[in-house]
Amino acid sequence: MRLHRPIMHGLGGFLAMLIGGGLMVILVVAFQKGITKQKVVVREETRIVTTKSKPKQMVRESRPLQAQQTRKIDAQIPAPDLGLIIGGIAMNIPEFTPAPLVTEATDLLDDIGDNTVMTEDTVDSKPRITNRPPMEFPKSAAKEGTTGFVVVNLLIGEDGNVELVRIVDSQPQGVFDNIVMTGIRNWNFSPATYKGKPVKVWAKQKVTFKS
Repeated sequence: MRLHRPIMHGLGGFLAMLIGGGLMVILVVAFQKGITKQKVVVREETRIVTTKSKPKQMVRESRPLQAQQTRKIDAQIPAPDLGLIIGGIAMNIPEFTPAPLVTEATDLLDDIGDNTVMTEDTVDSKPRITNRPPMEFPKSAAKEGTTGFVVVNLLIGEDGNVELVRIVDSQPQGVFDNIVMTGIRNWNFSPATYKGKPVKVWAKQKVTFKS
Protein backbone atom coordinates (compact mmCIF):
# COMPACT_ATOMS: atom_id res chain seq x y z
CA MET A 1 0.00 0.00 0.00
CA ARG A 2 2.81 2.42 0.69
CA LEU A 3 4.30 1.69 -2.79
CA HIS A 4 1.09 2.51 -4.56
CA ARG A 5 0.76 6.01 -3.03
CA PRO A 6 3.69 7.58 -4.90
CA ILE A 7 2.43 6.11 -8.14
CA MET A 8 -1.02 7.48 -7.53
CA HIS A 9 0.42 10.86 -6.81
CA GLY A 10 2.40 10.76 -10.07
CA LEU A 11 -0.59 9.72 -12.12
CA GLY A 12 -2.71 12.39 -10.54
CA GLY A 13 -0.16 15.05 -11.36
CA PHE A 14 0.14 13.81 -14.94
CA LEU A 15 -3.59 13.82 -15.39
CA ALA A 16 -3.78 17.28 -13.94
CA MET A 17 -1.18 18.46 -16.45
CA LEU A 18 -3.06 16.85 -19.31
CA ILE A 19 -6.31 18.37 -18.22
CA GLY A 20 -4.70 21.76 -17.75
CA GLY A 21 -3.06 21.59 -21.16
CA GLY A 22 -6.33 20.59 -22.78
CA LEU A 23 -8.11 23.43 -21.10
CA MET A 24 -5.45 25.81 -22.34
CA VAL A 25 -5.84 24.54 -25.89
CA ILE A 26 -9.61 24.83 -25.64
CA LEU A 27 -9.33 28.39 -24.33
CA VAL A 28 -6.92 29.43 -27.08
CA VAL A 29 -9.15 27.96 -29.77
CA ALA A 30 -12.24 29.53 -28.27
CA PHE A 31 -10.49 32.90 -28.03
CA GLN A 32 -9.45 32.80 -31.69
CA LYS A 33 -12.99 31.94 -32.78
CA GLY A 34 -14.35 34.84 -30.77
CA ILE A 35 -11.94 37.26 -32.42
CA THR A 36 -12.91 35.95 -35.83
CA LYS A 37 -16.60 36.40 -35.08
CA GLN A 38 -16.04 39.85 -33.67
CA LYS A 39 -14.41 41.19 -36.77
CA VAL A 40 -16.01 44.46 -37.55
CA VAL A 41 -17.49 44.58 -40.97
CA VAL A 42 -17.39 48.13 -42.22
CA ARG A 43 -20.09 48.78 -44.69
CA GLU A 44 -19.43 51.59 -46.94
CA GLU A 45 -22.68 53.27 -47.50
CA THR A 46 -22.74 54.51 -50.98
CA ARG A 47 -24.90 57.55 -51.33
CA ILE A 48 -26.45 57.73 -54.69
CA VAL A 49 -27.19 61.27 -55.65
CA THR A 50 -29.45 61.60 -58.63
CA THR A 51 -29.32 64.92 -60.40
CA LYS A 52 -32.25 65.92 -62.47
CA SER A 53 -31.05 67.25 -65.74
CA LYS A 54 -32.96 70.25 -66.92
CA PRO A 55 -34.90 69.55 -70.07
CA LYS A 56 -33.41 71.19 -73.08
CA GLN A 57 -35.48 74.07 -74.20
CA MET A 58 -36.51 73.90 -77.78
CA VAL A 59 -35.36 77.03 -79.54
CA ARG A 60 -37.70 77.95 -82.29
CA GLU A 61 -36.34 80.04 -85.04
CA SER A 62 -38.57 82.97 -85.58
CA ARG A 63 -38.94 83.55 -89.25
CA PRO A 64 -40.28 86.86 -90.44
CA LEU A 65 -43.70 86.70 -91.90
CA GLN A 66 -43.72 86.95 -95.58
CA ALA A 67 -44.92 90.28 -96.75
CA GLN A 68 -48.48 90.15 -97.79
CA GLN A 69 -48.94 90.43 -101.44
CA THR A 70 -50.38 93.75 -102.34
CA ARG A 71 -53.30 93.79 -104.63
CA LYS A 72 -52.67 95.18 -108.01
CA ILE A 73 -54.93 98.12 -108.61
CA ASP A 74 -55.57 99.10 -112.15
CA ALA A 75 -55.64 102.84 -111.74
CA GLN A 76 -55.95 105.38 -114.47
CA ILE A 77 -53.06 107.75 -114.93
CA PRO A 78 -53.91 110.75 -112.75
CA ALA A 79 -53.76 114.22 -114.15
CA PRO A 80 -50.57 116.05 -113.16
CA ASP A 81 -50.78 118.43 -110.22
CA LEU A 82 -51.16 121.81 -111.82
CA GLY A 83 -49.32 123.47 -108.96
CA LEU A 84 -46.17 121.41 -109.54
CA ILE A 85 -45.78 121.58 -113.31
CA ILE A 86 -43.30 124.10 -114.66
CA GLY A 87 -43.59 123.11 -118.30
CA GLY A 88 -43.77 125.43 -121.28
CA ILE A 89 -43.90 125.74 -125.02
CA ALA A 90 -42.16 128.27 -127.24
CA MET A 91 -45.03 129.54 -129.40
CA ASN A 92 -42.97 132.07 -131.35
CA ILE A 93 -45.43 134.86 -130.66
CA PRO A 94 -44.18 138.41 -131.26
CA GLU A 95 -43.22 140.30 -128.08
CA PHE A 96 -42.92 137.00 -126.21
CA THR A 97 -39.66 135.37 -125.23
CA PRO A 98 -39.75 131.61 -125.88
CA ALA A 99 -39.29 129.52 -122.73
CA PRO A 100 -37.63 126.09 -122.84
CA LEU A 101 -39.61 123.02 -121.83
CA VAL A 102 -38.83 121.83 -118.32
CA THR A 103 -41.33 119.07 -117.58
CA GLU A 104 -41.64 115.96 -119.70
CA ALA A 105 -44.71 113.77 -119.97
CA THR A 106 -43.53 110.86 -122.10
CA ASP A 107 -45.13 108.40 -119.68
CA LEU A 108 -48.56 109.60 -120.78
CA LEU A 109 -48.18 108.76 -124.44
CA ASP A 110 -49.63 105.27 -124.23
CA ASP A 111 -52.83 106.28 -122.47
CA ILE A 112 -54.26 109.70 -123.26
CA GLY A 113 -57.27 110.46 -121.08
CA ASP A 114 -59.62 113.39 -120.83
CA ASN A 115 -57.56 115.06 -118.09
CA THR A 116 -54.13 114.39 -119.54
CA VAL A 117 -51.86 117.42 -119.83
CA MET A 118 -49.32 117.28 -122.65
CA THR A 119 -46.07 119.14 -123.26
CA GLU A 120 -44.06 120.23 -126.28
CA ASP A 121 -42.23 116.91 -126.58
CA THR A 122 -45.43 114.87 -126.73
CA VAL A 123 -47.91 116.87 -128.83
CA ASP A 124 -48.06 116.63 -132.59
CA SER A 125 -48.93 120.30 -133.06
CA LYS A 126 -48.45 123.23 -130.69
CA PRO A 127 -51.21 125.68 -129.78
CA ARG A 128 -51.32 128.89 -131.78
CA ILE A 129 -52.75 132.20 -130.65
CA THR A 130 -55.96 133.27 -132.36
CA ASN A 131 -57.04 136.22 -130.22
CA ARG A 132 -54.84 138.44 -128.07
CA PRO A 133 -56.42 141.56 -126.60
CA PRO A 134 -53.75 144.18 -125.79
CA MET A 135 -52.61 144.72 -122.21
CA GLU A 136 -52.53 148.21 -120.78
CA PHE A 137 -49.22 149.54 -119.60
CA PRO A 138 -49.60 150.59 -115.93
CA LYS A 139 -49.82 154.38 -115.79
CA SER A 140 -47.59 154.67 -112.72
CA ALA A 141 -44.91 152.53 -114.35
CA ALA A 142 -45.15 154.46 -117.62
CA LYS A 143 -44.91 157.78 -115.78
CA GLU A 144 -41.79 156.69 -113.94
CA GLY A 145 -40.32 154.98 -117.00
CA THR A 146 -40.33 151.56 -115.32
CA THR A 147 -39.85 148.54 -117.55
CA GLY A 148 -39.87 144.84 -116.71
CA PHE A 149 -41.26 141.42 -117.49
CA VAL A 150 -43.54 138.68 -116.14
CA VAL A 151 -43.02 134.94 -116.76
CA VAL A 152 -46.20 132.88 -116.56
CA ASN A 153 -47.34 129.29 -116.96
CA LEU A 154 -50.45 128.90 -119.09
CA LEU A 155 -52.70 125.88 -119.06
CA ILE A 156 -54.40 125.88 -122.45
CA GLY A 157 -57.47 123.66 -122.62
CA GLU A 158 -58.77 121.44 -125.39
CA ASP A 159 -60.99 124.29 -126.55
CA GLY A 160 -58.05 126.70 -126.75
CA ASN A 161 -59.07 128.80 -123.75
CA VAL A 162 -56.69 129.66 -120.93
CA GLU A 163 -57.77 127.63 -117.91
CA LEU A 164 -55.04 128.52 -115.45
CA VAL A 165 -52.34 131.17 -115.08
CA ARG A 166 -49.46 130.99 -112.61
CA ILE A 167 -46.71 133.56 -112.24
CA VAL A 168 -43.24 132.01 -112.28
CA ASP A 169 -41.13 135.18 -112.09
CA SER A 170 -41.54 138.93 -112.41
CA GLN A 171 -39.26 141.97 -112.41
CA PRO A 172 -39.90 144.23 -110.66
CA GLN A 173 -42.17 142.17 -108.48
CA GLY A 174 -45.78 143.27 -108.14
CA VAL A 175 -45.65 145.99 -110.81
CA PHE A 176 -46.96 144.11 -113.86
CA ASP A 177 -48.28 140.93 -112.19
CA ASN A 178 -51.98 141.83 -112.01
CA ILE A 179 -52.04 143.24 -115.55
CA VAL A 180 -50.67 139.98 -116.95
CA MET A 181 -52.86 137.71 -114.77
CA THR A 182 -56.01 139.51 -115.91
CA GLY A 183 -55.13 140.18 -119.52
CA ILE A 184 -53.74 136.78 -120.49
CA ARG A 185 -56.93 134.98 -119.43
CA ASN A 186 -58.70 136.72 -122.32
CA TRP A 187 -56.40 135.19 -124.91
CA ASN A 188 -57.56 132.37 -127.15
CA PHE A 189 -55.55 129.65 -128.88
CA SER A 190 -56.00 126.89 -131.37
CA PRO A 191 -55.57 123.82 -129.15
CA ALA A 192 -52.60 121.51 -129.30
CA THR A 193 -53.28 118.12 -130.87
CA TYR A 194 -52.01 114.59 -130.41
CA LYS A 195 -52.97 111.85 -132.85
CA GLY A 196 -55.58 114.15 -134.31
CA LYS A 197 -57.24 114.91 -130.97
CA PRO A 198 -57.12 118.22 -129.07
CA VAL A 199 -55.31 117.97 -125.74
CA LYS A 200 -54.48 120.20 -122.79
CA VAL A 201 -51.01 121.63 -122.80
CA TRP A 202 -48.80 123.79 -120.62
CA ALA A 203 -47.09 126.85 -122.10
CA LYS A 204 -44.50 128.99 -120.37
CA GLN A 205 -44.22 132.54 -121.68
CA LYS A 206 -42.45 135.77 -120.86
CA VAL A 207 -44.39 139.01 -121.30
CA THR A 208 -42.06 142.01 -121.65
CA PHE A 209 -43.06 145.60 -120.87
CA LYS A 210 -41.04 148.35 -122.53
CA SER A 211 -41.68 152.08 -122.45
